[in-house]
Amino acid sequence: MKVISIFAENNCSICQRSTTNKRSGLVFRRKINITMEVDEENQQQCPLLDSNIWRTRSTVTSCNSFMLQNKVACDITFTLGSEGQEVVAHKYVLISRSPVFYAMFCGPVAESSNVISVPDIEPDIFQFLLSYLYCDDDSVVDSDSVMALLYAAKKYSIYSLEDVCKQFLKDNICFDNACLILEQSHAFDEKDLYEECLKFIWKNGEEILEMSCVKDLCEKCMQDIIASDALNADEKLVYECVVSWSEIQCIKKKMEVNDQNQREVLSNILYHVRFPLMPLSYFADHVSEKQILSPEEKLNLYKYLCQSRSGAVTPFISRYRSKKTSLHCKRFKGMVDSSDWVQKGKKDAVSFSCSVPILMHGVCMYRSGLTGAPYDIRLELYDESDNQLTCVHRTEDTIESTVEGRFLFPVLFDQPLKILSCSYYTIVVKMIGPKSFYGERGRKKVVCGNVTFEFISAPNRSTNSTNVFTGQIPVILFSPWL
Repeated sequence: MKVISIFAENNCSICQRSTTNKRSGLVFRRKINITMEVDEENQQQCPLLDSNIWRTRSTVTSCNSFMLQNKVACDITFTLGSEGQEVVAHKYVLISRSPVFYAMFCGPVAESSNVISVPDIEPDIFQFLLSYLYCDDDSVVDSDSVMALLYAAKKYSIYSLEDVCKQFLKDNICFDNACLILEQSHAFDEKDLYEECLKFIWKNGEEILEMSCVKDLCEKCMQDIIASDALNADEKLVYECVVSWSEIQCIKKKMEVNDQNQREVLSNILYHVRFPLMPLSYFADHVSEKQILSPEEKLNLYKYLCQSRSGAVTPFISRYRSKKTSLHCKRFKGMVDSSDWVQKGKKDAVSFSCSVPILMHGVCMYRSGLTGAPYDIRLELYDESDNQLTCVHRTEDTIESTVEGRFLFPVLFDQPLKILSCSYYTIVVKMIGPKSFYGERGRKKVVCGNVTFEFISAPNRSTNSTNVFTGQIPVILFSPWL
């Protein structure tokens, strides 16, 4: 038995129901599902299929669907999947929707056979693909079919279906599938989808890194996750995750699971674990006990953790991840809720001092109300004697706020800098991009825990009107000096 959809006009002999609007006299078509017997083996159909109803009173897509479902005048056969199940179609439709099918049937090296083997696509997925090609039916894309359909769409260069699949994946990224989508988007070289997955994983780092699926990621995906400043995870968890990942990689490569082999498979990933941010007790009890780090590396890290905790400890990164910076010194009481602050390369500057020594990690800046607005940023810090202590130049994608406040985003130094007490330092930022929000009702004195910050204007450096009371540079990111 088969259900066939057709369109009948008014007073149709099949449904015996008038579909004429009595007031206007307009003729409406009514969709009718009819159940009929079909001889699947000999493709002999009941006489109703030979009527003109489905041809003369239907849309193009309805006719296409009817001909596909009932195998009317099909001229190409595909054998699909490992079992070679046959599915028939029409060259005309395929040629009109796909440049790959056009080359296959009309190109200089066109297929001479009317039977095409497609072992890498299963029959149900190919049927979904045909439904889309014949009828633009994007309802075939769901959580069960989307990955296989994306593969098929890319294979046959059906870009509109690719877009449907990618949008479906973006809209449905969750804890259960984030790692799978990340891995597949990497394999398909889908950069936008890959970035969306990374942002979700970074934002939910604490939860994702504890899931078993993350341990099956390839080296590139794993490194991109833990290398980011935006990863919201404690460094102890990051370390434990990469150690577990290295164990799985050793097993996959049929290597004995030991410290030496784990170090080998970790390669550069290890240098993205921020050992300098770990508590000394954890490093001593858990990291130094293993031989994944070399003796020299462990000694350098011990010296850093036991002594200054400032400067560099090459080749490891001592910069705080943006979500894990300990404290935020917020100097404005309010924000002007409109993107009016011009960012055309003039300098915003403010000077500050603190009551006790701190480690400064960077600042937060206001962004535009436009989603994903990028900024070209140059951040400088000067001491009381006008010596430049650091200068970083970054292009920041501000689509995700990484600190408290929707319209803030962090700009971090390459390494945290020690700020001495009772000395004035000047922050200078040159930002190029869309107009931004800005702060108002600035405070001259801000208390954060046991640290008191004092702010003064820097008129000699601020050419974009920022001062103590209004403007940019709303937050200083810092941690206590240990």
